[in-house]
Amino acid sequence: MRQIRAWMLGVGACFAALGLSGCGDEADHSGSAPVGTGPASTIVIDGSSTVVRISEAAQKAYRAVAPEVTITVDEHGTGGGFARYLQDEVDIVDASRLAKKDEEAKAREQGIEWTRFLVGYDGITLVVNPKNDFVKEMTVEQLKALWEPESKVKTWKDLDPSWPARPIVLYSPDNDSGTFEFFTEAIVGKAKSQRDDVQQNSSDNSLVQGVAGDTDGLGYFGYAYYAANKDKLRAVGVRKSKEAPAILPSPETIKDKTYSPLSRPLFLYVKNKSARRPADSKFLRFYLEKIDQFAEEGGYNPPTPADKAQNSEALAGLLGDARKPASAESTK
Repeated sequence: MRQIRAWMLGVGACFAALGLSGCGDEADHSGSAPVGTGPASTIVIDGSSTVVRISEAAQKAYRAVAPEVTITVDEHGTGGGFARYLQDEVDIVDASRLAKKDEEAKAREQGIEWTRFLVGYDGITLVVNPKNDFVKEMTVEQLKALWEPESKVKTWKDLDPSWPARPIVLYSPDNDSGTFEFFTEAIVGKAKSQRDDVQQNSSDNSLVQGVAGDTDGLGYFGYAYYAANKDKLRAVGVRKSKEAPAILPSPETIKDKTYSPLSRPLFLYVKNKSARRPADSKFLRFYLEKIDQFAEEGGYNPPTPADKAQNSEALAGLLGDARKPASAESTK
């Protein structure tokens, strides 16, 4: 009984101390761990639900190499990742768009500068339900008429007289998504400008399920989510104009940029002060050295040789001389 009572008193003291310094063997975010068996460092990644697939492949591979390092990967959208970065909560932002000028300015103002690396290429893919046997392709003009604010398009017939007069049900990523911003800017002409009656979701897998379960559904998300669900979805070809040929997304059309205007690069934004910690720098080198493997495992096209050369130059600038930090401006 004395032993049990002593144990309970110890547990109580530990919980009482949590507000001051914590207890047990949890690692702190600075990369140092108290005495115990906890991880030696924690690296936090958050952002794009598109790029997350690449970072998860890197996370899994690195766990086998350095199990003592804890890497957390989350997906709150590119905007959500940058928001957490500006609160100094993450080390790496997965981004499916470039950082905005105000995001860059706020980062500089707060002294939490970053370096940008290109980690792959994607093609935002428009999909319909396989039971939809009439929509094979759409022009950018039709897509704009359909998705723009105050759109008058309600049925398929409103887009093409030969299509049935059935209501269209639209699915898209949410407002924090870089995919949402890129698509609306490329198609509508203004980022985050979209009609109101759209079923939005932060989860690409939920969007897949939505269209897969809706005969008249139409949605969009990164190519990898389509490629992984070809048995549930059908891709729609995109025509830049009425005269242009319809182009379906594929690794080939994304690579040669004929899938336009919905092909795009994918990025990592790495916090400079985090990257200079030993555990973080080792992980970052590992990530970039094996980027072809991780991009392909994620379902995307890897960076070009020129991209990788620029990544190497940026990494050398970041880690080669700590007295000359690479800033967000230097990555433009």
